[in-house]
Amino acid sequence: MNSNDFKEALRQKAQKKFNSSSDGIKDMDRQSINQLVEELQIHQIELEIQNEELRNAQLISDANKNRYISLFNNAPMGYVILNKAGIIKQFNSAFETMTAKRQLNGLNIAFADLLVQEDGQTFRARFNAVFKQPEGKQLEYRIIGANSREYHIQIRAKSHTRTIYDPDSNKNELLLMISDISALKSAKHELEKSLTDSHLREKEVQAFLKGAEAILEQTDFQITARKVFDLCSETIGSTSGYVALLSEDGEENEVLFLEAGDLPCSVDPELPMPIRGLRETAYRTNRTVYDNDFMDSKWLKFMPKGHVRLENVMFAPLVIKGKTIGIMGLANKNSDFTDDDARIAGGFGELAAIALLNSRNLDKRDTAEKKNSELIAELQKALADIKQLSGLLPICSHCKKIRDDKGYWNILESYIQKHSEVSFSHGMCPDCSDELYGDEEWYIEMKSQKDNKI
Repeated sequence: MNSNDFKEALRQKAQKKFNSSSDGIKDMDRQSINQLVEELQIHQIELEIQNEELRNAQLISDANKNRYISLFNNAPMGYVILNKAGIIKQFNSAFETMTAKRQLNGLNIAFADLLVQEDGQTFRARFNAVFKQPEGKQLEYRIIGANSREYHIQIRAKSHTRTIYDPDSNKNELLLMISDISALKSAKHELEKSLTDSHLREKEVQAFLKGAEAILEQTDFQITARKVFDLCSETIGSTSGYVALLSEDGEENEVLFLEAGDLPCSVDPELPMPIRGLRETAYRTNRTVYDNDFMDSKWLKFMPKGHVRLENVMFAPLVIKGKTIGIMGLANKNSDFTDDDARIAGGFGELAAIALLNSRNLDKRDTAEKKNSELIAELQKALADIKQLSGLLPICSHCKKIRDDKGYWNILESYIQKHSEVSFSHGMCPDCSDELYGDEEWYIEMKSQKDNKI
């Protein structure tokens, strides 16, 4: 009904009421009638003023209502009004977008039915308490959106009373203010993942540093290899394994130690460990390899009777100058091995290879030091046998005696024998012989005979 129709209907109603009470006017005189008309005109003006004010108030009320509806529908967060049974009575555009523009009006849909089943059950269990005292409560649930995608939502609740235009205005309702926190949840998840990864990396770095420290302090390769193996096992979570070196003929593994992880193992330790199966792949490719279903794999046939049960296995090669010269076996992790585990095990394999190379270099050094020590001992012995005269010797120009450091004069032969390994055999030179025996007949005759022989 438009305003003109309303006015006409009101006029007809007034006319009908006037007609039913107009008998008293016939008995009125003209003056009374004029006075009545004046009062009616004044009353008419008052009514027109009141009507104008009512129209203005109605316009303001309509504007406020439209503003409220616009704010409600266009708010960035979802608004949903529920009745006492949890049925959706009203909602805005943001919530409609969250629910993939479903047709929710007039379907008496329960809000809990829009949530993930598990969350819907939780919401129903808490609804009565929230309805009675909603203030201060903050809830998080998952709602099903487009393409069955799950959205994480945060809900704050507030009591809501129906307007006077609602015939059920005496009933309270619940206003839900819903925010899509999926991006926040995703960022939080990524942050937690980054923190977890950071802690794992820190643990990994600390393990590698301890491995490097073990190599620097190395005195025995087998001890160092065990330390590296234990650090690797602790880092990736394996419970069994061993470290073995390639035999000189390149046909077998020579086991340094075996960790069964408290599992029964009755394999004869003297049995050969040929290069075959999955570990052959590690030897051949110089890469870390693993199998998370070893008991159902093709490699099982190579496992000897009585061997530790292997749920999963990993082999990390010890590579020196492009050739695998040993293997580190790891097994029985509670969960599956991953590529990240393979990367870590490969790093510890490199540490073990460095330790082996270091051990060999230390052996070479020890051998060289031993040879050097023997040579030094021989040289020292030789030097001990050698006494050498050097410097200026004070000697008498007449008798040829030599003065020592204490100022005593020594016969030449005695001094030299005392300060060297020289021994003297006394004889006589020709000049001295001539001087001493030149006039003797026997000497002249002996000398003559020598001259004739020449």
